[in-house]
Amino acid sequence: MEVEWKNRKRQREGKLSVSPLYTAEDAEKSMKLFEPMVYNELIQIDENITVRFNDAGHMLGSSIIEIWLKENRQD
Repeated sequence: MEVEWKNRKRQREGKLSVSPLYTAEDAEKSMKLFEPMVYNELIQIDENITVRFNDAGHMLGSSIIEIWLKENRQD
């Protein structure tokens, strides 16, 4: 929607249209790549990376992520 607005403005100024970064179809396809995560559960990504999602509380469905990294086999 933003690109449509921007292109109307650009057209009035005699400028060329710009292409959107992504389409609604692209956004729908991306949904297949999302995985739900449980809050407060430690998730081992590999032997060096552990993460935990926590409720951020300021926006519905938002979260913060804690990340633990091991470097040179040390926490």
